[in-house]
This record gives sequence, C-alpha cells and structure tokens, in this order.
Amino acid sequence: MISRILSIPLTALALLASAQADPLAELAAFSSFKTVNLEKLASGTVQATRGPAMSFPRGLAVESCYVIRQPLPKAIALHLQWSPLKHPDLKVWLHGDLSAKSGPGDFQKLRSAPSNGAVKALVAATQKLAAGGADLQLSKAEAGAFAGTGGAEGGAMPEKVVNFWGSVLSQRLQAYASGGLGKLAPYENTSAAIRPADEVARLLQDAGKVRGQFSALIDGSKGGLTPTLYWELVNVEDSAALNLGASSAKPGTNTWQGLDVQYYATSGYCALLTFVQMWPVNVGGEDVTLVWRGDLISSTTLASLHGVERMGSSTAMMRETQKFIERFLSDAAKAP
Repeated sequence: MISRILSIPLTALALLASAQADPLAELAAFSSFKTVNLEKLASGTVQATRGPAMSFPRGLAVESCYVIRQPLPKAIALHLQWSPLKHPDLKVWLHGDLSAKSGPGDFQKLRSAPSNGAVKALVAATQKLAAGGADLQLSKAEAGAFAGTGGAEGGAMPEKVVNFWGSVLSQRLQAYASGGLGKLAPYENTSAAIRPADEVARLLQDAGKVRGQFSALIDGSKGGLTPTLYWELVNVEDSAALNLGASSAKPGTNTWQGLDVQYYATSGYCALLTFVQMWPVNVGGEDVTLVWRGDLISSTTLASLHGVERMGSSTAMMRETQKFIERFLSDAAKAP
C-alpha cells in the first residue's frame, strides 16, 4: 500500500559531524543492524530490515545499509548531484526547489505534469472537492477554497487545478518556514483531525535511539540551521501525490548525517522522515563509504493493518527504498 511513496531525493541530504571513531560500533549502537558484512555491501548489496517496533498505530519504520565505492567526500558529492527524475521506473515526475518566500507561481511546473492515469486520478480527486470530496489531505478551509470548474483545460492538469495546488502548497510552505511543524494546518479529511507536528512527534517517540543519534539535526532550528525546501509530484498507490519537504545541512569531518522531513503530502502518508548517516571505511584496501538510512512514516492506512498485513507493508517499503538506492548506486558506479 505504500510502495510508491519513498521518493526521497538523495539530493536532499543534510550533513552533520560526529565524534564517534568506530563506524560499525556506532551503527550497532543506534540502529537495527547489529552486524554488517562490509565486503558484501561493497559488492553492491543493499541490506534492509524493519526498524524499531512502534506503538503508534499509523507509524512504521524501515532501515537500509549500503556501501558507496567512493571516499566520503566524493560519496557526499554524488548524493548531492543525484536525481531520481532520470529513472522513469521510480515515478518521481516533478521536483522543484523553493525558498521561504515562494508563492503560487513557483509551482507552475505542474502545467508540465505527465498525462498518465496517476495524474488524472489526482485531478479527479481535486475536482471532487467542489462537491465536498474528502479523498485529499486538506484542512476544511483549504478544501473549501476550490471553486470547481473554470480556467483553461489544456494539458494533463487543468489551470484551475494547477492554481489551486499552487495556492495550497505555497501557504503550507510559508507556514512551515515561519514556525515549523506546529504552524501547519491539520488534515481534516478524516474523522479526527491529524496534525503533522503530532505525527512527527509520535514517530520520534517510538524511535528513541534514532532520535538520540540525530538530535542535533532534529533540533536544527534551535542551532540556527537553515533548511533546504522543495516540492515534488510523485506516484502513490497509482495516484499522483504532491509533497513538500525540508532538509537541513551541517558539515563535519569523520562522518556525515542527514535529515529530510516531508511535512505535507496530498495523499498516501501524513509525514515522512528520512535519516542518513555516512562513515569513511576501508574495504580490501579501498577507501569507501558506509551508509545507513532510516525511514519513519505515518500513514492513516497503516492504522487498520495488523500482523501479516503490517509486515507486508514494511516489506513493500523496504523494497521500494532498495530500488531507489540501487538506482543511485548504479549511477554512482558510472561516475568518473
């Protein structure tokens, strides 16, 4: 059910120094990977596992571990340069960088959305708002702002739909930029309002070791970190979804950390956190980079899943994450 939502651009990684000297010991201390085979990872294997069990019904966590066959500085550069847009099978159709002052006009790329079934599904769900449709994650005020038909109909996404989402996304972006998660309007398309800030807090509460490992990035606003802001159009369960994300950066020397927060999505998930840490290691006399990635997701669909169904969702999430990482590693292997 969540096999298409992990379109986290590796270009959005944030960076942080750590004083730990033993990468494998540090990895074992905070992650679900207690032992890893560096030689196997260096051969191209992407290892994945379920993350910490969550008492939060909407929460799920998965972790991945892999090796980039490049020294740490080069590995960081490759991450920063890489984009999933050139891999059609990853179904990340649009990506745009934003500033805290971005307005509706900064989302005009939506006019070039592909004409496919997923985009048509998003357009149809948006147009239903005029009749009180509740399939999209919006506040009541946002949903009520859609005026229905009107405007040019050319392209996969009609002008009325483009303008509506440009307004919604820019307002949520500016709310986040002005005061963080707590300033975001709730999702009111469910029986009980869901607030992104609460979803993130619950995810972090159930992933205590990860929260401790990345505390400086989680509290980045207190340390004066300025996030990099972006938006995307991606595929979620055969429907196109729009998301807003923020990543923070702080350089170091012996290791690098990253945190990406997708704080808004039109459907599929309420909030998504991606943590990354990289260490320089030596395998067979070669300086390479060990990478750990952890994804924490909140989704209303997960709340009704138990046992085998929940395990199936985590397996699907792991596979999709692995696919993104494998495409990145394939591109990195071709880098000069």
